[in-house]
Amino acid sequence: MTDSPSSMNPAPIPDNAHPILTHERSLANKIAKGSEAGDILDQQLAMLGIQLVTQLNVLIKTSRIHGRTNAALDKPVDSMLTLVKTLAADHPVALRLQNDFLFLGDSHLKMSSQQMAVFASIIEALNKWHIGGVSFASTAESKDYREFAYLFVSLDPDKHTLADLQEALQTAGVNGIELEQPRALQLQPSNDAEAGAGEGGTRSGASAGGQEHSKDKRKAIAKGRYAKAASALGDLTKNTRAGGTVSFKQAKRAIQNIVELMMQDESTILGLTNLRCHDQYTHNHSVNVSLLAMALGNRAGYPKVDLADLGLSALFHDVGKCAISLDVLNKPGEFTQDEWAIMRSHPIEGVFTLVKARGINNVPARMASASFEHHMNYDFSGYPKLKVPWSQTVASRIITIADCYDAMTSSRVYRREPMSPANVLKFMFGKSGQSFDPVLLKLFVNCVGIIPIGSLVRLDSGPLAVVTKPAQDKANAERPMVRVITDAGGTPIEDGPELDLAAQDDTGTYTHNILQLVDNAEYHFDTGRYFV
Repeated sequence: MTDSPSSMNPAPIPDNAHPILTHERSLANKIAKGSEAGDILDQQLAMLGIQLVTQLNVLIKTSRIHGRTNAALDKPVDSMLTLVKTLAADHPVALRLQNDFLFLGDSHLKMSSQQMAVFASIIEALNKWHIGGVSFASTAESKDYREFAYLFVSLDPDKHTLADLQEALQTAGVNGIELEQPRALQLQPSNDAEAGAGEGGTRSGASAGGQEHSKDKRKAIAKGRYAKAASALGDLTKNTRAGGTVSFKQAKRAIQNIVELMMQDESTILGLTNLRCHDQYTHNHSVNVSLLAMALGNRAGYPKVDLADLGLSALFHDVGKCAISLDVLNKPGEFTQDEWAIMRSHPIEGVFTLVKARGINNVPARMASASFEHHMNYDFSGYPKLKVPWSQTVASRIITIADCYDAMTSSRVYRREPMSPANVLKFMFGKSGQSFDPVLLKLFVNCVGIIPIGSLVRLDSGPLAVVTKPAQDKANAERPMVRVITDAGGTPIEDGPELDLAAQDDTGTYTHNILQLVDNAEYHFDTGRYFV
């Protein structure tokens, strides 16, 4: 690569966190690279960088609602001033966008699942303007940030160019904030790789590095598309609760993009279903159901166009919950009988919501049936109860499986500890032919694996590992790809190796084996972090 930025992977930071001011002005020049103190400094800079992204996102979003002089901008502007003063003591600090990765200077900012929506929002905003970076100098004042944010959101990027925005900032006298042209990370051709291929096809480190870069890029794209689908769902939910108009255009585009990526790399897409943000359960759940449903539909032979329709139907399968009070929906304790009756009305409310918002002639039949039928069960033992003969759609039976699997592997307001993926599959197989279509359920196992993606396992050599990809060979279905996440003593490690448990040595002996499946309730690992 032309750039080789260092990687930053800090602990999650709440959106409302205040800037942490512990970065001494000249500290960076005093600390040796690779030292323990240097690592601490890198960690701290990463935390400040993520706060910079967060506060810039708040500033832009607030400016879409309030004018440049409104007091609502005081807090994000003050936070930006404090952060930039800390980070740009010696020279301007640049927040850069390259191939849908965010960088603080040349250092890659890694996001957690909780930060994904914020990162995606900034990435999308910069991409609309074709901005490659924004640099902030310590000379920028409150008025500069306010004017920058006002012009950023008031000018239409579909009608104006980046040069127009730069000119507008200059005309307005904005000081200390500069916009950069976009730039892309490029892979350099490797002579070593070619030489290695000529000497018996041995894969070189450069070639492996190129594959790793390509894999990281696919993951970044997948995360962005996941976040866009969640954002579209959030906007629609908000509009529906407010009695506004409903448009599926943004959501449909997001789902179509996910289908394209799923055709290339299904395991990366399915890995994202392990993202668990408790506070965003409703949105995460619906996006996860959409991804799982499309993966199952793909195994069931759905053509690409129908996969997108299936994904959109799954994304809005719970739209009827918009008609339910948030007090009931988010109740942490058990429901009363009356509250259960209200909750069980959401499939029918979903149809009413769609018809009311879109008009009876504009509601896709598959979307209406998904809302109406997804709790009906394969043997009609669920709800709503019907007094007339009924034939369930295949799409609804697919969504029923995806819905149950994701709900049971997630923490909820009334159940903080999720079930392990393997135990959920065991439970679901016990309901095969009753709650679930038995043929589709078997196909679903082919998607997520007998030992499902996201499962925690202990290897025979001692360390814990998380399953990242199902086994490619059905004959070795119990030998998936895993990533090692602890040492033999159980101490967490970063950047552990990825192992193919189907790999054998020269004698035909498997090099690694699963000793046992592990219930994550014992260890409380955030397995979702290994998929972002």
